[in-house]
Amino acid sequence: MTGIEYVIYCRKSTDESSGMQVQSIPDQIKKCIEYAKNNGLKIKEKPQDFSDFETELDIKKEDTDTDINSRRIYKETRNLFIIKEQKSWKEPWIRPKWRKLIKQIESGKIKGLLSYSPDRQARNILEWWELINLVDEWMIDLKYTNFHFENNASGKMMLGIWFVFSKQYSDKLSEDITRWNKTTTSKGKSLGKYKYGYYRDEETGYYMKHPEYFSLMQKAFKMKLYENKSDDYIANWLNSNWFYRETKKEKNAVSFKRLGNVWRDEFYYGLYFHWDEIIDQRELNPYYEAMITETEHQILYDRYHKKNKQYQEKKQKDEYYSITPIPQGLIKVEDGYTMTRYITPIGRFKKKLEKLQKDNPKIVYWDFVKSSQIRYRMANKKSKFLNLEIKFDVIEKEIIKKLDTLKINESDYQEFVSYINNQLEELNQSNREERNRLTLRLNKVSSQRTQYIKDNMKFKKDKEELAVYENERKKFDMQIESIKEEIDNIEISERDRLMEFEVFINILQKSGKYYRKANYVQKAKIFEAVFLNIVVNKQKRLTLAVKPWLESLFSKKISSGGDGENRTRV
Repeated sequence: MTGIEYVIYCRKSTDESSGMQVQSIPDQIKKCIEYAKNNGLKIKEKPQDFSDFETELDIKKEDTDTDINSRRIYKETRNLFIIKEQKSWKEPWIRPKWRKLIKQIESGKIKGLLSYSPDRQARNILEWWELINLVDEWMIDLKYTNFHFENNASGKMMLGIWFVFSKQYSDKLSEDITRWNKTTTSKGKSLGKYKYGYYRDEETGYYMKHPEYFSLMQKAFKMKLYENKSDDYIANWLNSNWFYRETKKEKNAVSFKRLGNVWRDEFYYGLYFHWDEIIDQRELNPYYEAMITETEHQILYDRYHKKNKQYQEKKQKDEYYSITPIPQGLIKVEDGYTMTRYITPIGRFKKKLEKLQKDNPKIVYWDFVKSSQIRYRMANKKSKFLNLEIKFDVIEKEIIKKLDTLKINESDYQEFVSYINNQLEELNQSNREERNRLTLRLNKVSSQRTQYIKDNMKFKKDKEELAVYENERKKFDMQIESIKEEIDNIEISERDRLMEFEVFINILQKSGKYYRKANYVQKAKIFEAVFLNIVVNKQKRLTLAVKPWLESLFSKKISSGGDGENRTRV
């Protein structure tokens, strides 16, 4: 066959392990172009309509490849008829681009096919037979960079032997892997599958927590569990903090589409499912550390599988924060549902605030909203106490009565000071460890940034390449800033915690008096420091639960309360 124009077919599937040393697609293209040049072969030009083999998204991915050399190969050969496929060869007729290629060969549109190796084209018998049949009918001329093929009896026999050995190798490899998988998993060891926040230790084979990514992924789980952030938001947050899906050969940014499976994966609390086997990492893996609890996993499982309404914590608007005297979730009714804070009428207060702020911009709601104008009401229809309502001034009287019974002598006071100092020391130790971890991460990222710059400095970049390079460098800069911000946040958190401890020590001796003078935000902090919660019954009697370690400081008594006629147990 003379005057043939050849189409290049490249394939690399995600299930080809690093042990096989499979050439990347840019490397395959490079080898094929060199082979064509050295052997005087003409590569077919890409037709105007190439939608069967290439999409806009494919082009965009190639244009934004962070490896400048790969990016150049893609761009330099974009005018050529090159099919790039990333599908497995294990099952016949599941590669869409290969199927379309075969149809074009059968219709006579393609006469020559060039690949890096025969195993890039087929390893299953059915597709191998289909290809050999096309060769038999002189419908296609095959060329390979690492295998010499001629369309004669000897050539087809050698190609057939290649395919047979290739198939035998893949089948034997599959059997060995299956056997190895069962033995490995029964010992609690990893199969090399990627798990977010973990890595496979090469020496032991066990899953271990990743020194950088574990804590980031744990924070991501908390965002999903307790803040109900969207998968898109969490993926962007992880990527901005330089979190990767890291495998042995490559690193990939996190896709929000994958996170839905992560939230439902039992592995993150301890169970690893492999076919019909259940492997308890907590018992078999001495290095395993759970990322979440089984209860937390159940919350996410119910959310996804039972299609319950997603939990979403209601956050007070910033403008009303200053009139929240009891922290959210700490005043409940007897069947466990949380009461909601209401202000009456909020529209009038808004106008009054705007009027007062004209003369004094620093004025906030707490400066003029009275405690009798704040009320708590049960609004959840699931509660049998629906519409039960109680004013805050009634609640406040009982809080003050309770705080007035707090008696502390010098010995107790010194004991609490000692306790607080121990808490501070633990906090400082924890923060020191976190700072050290972040500092190591900062140094590593800074080093990676420097290395990236060195590796790419040798290239004289055009405008587009420079944009890709600058974008990658910008990602490093963003990650460095993010880590620095985390370090700064530790400082801020430490100062806030110290202030809370200091306030707590100050209110111990005169808590009732301190509470009376406090604004609503300060009252909320005092309440949170002393009490666990308040429970309201149908008769509007209140039960104030004191934190266990403070209980002995309060005198036990029954005081009158409620709406003036009900008795309040405190």
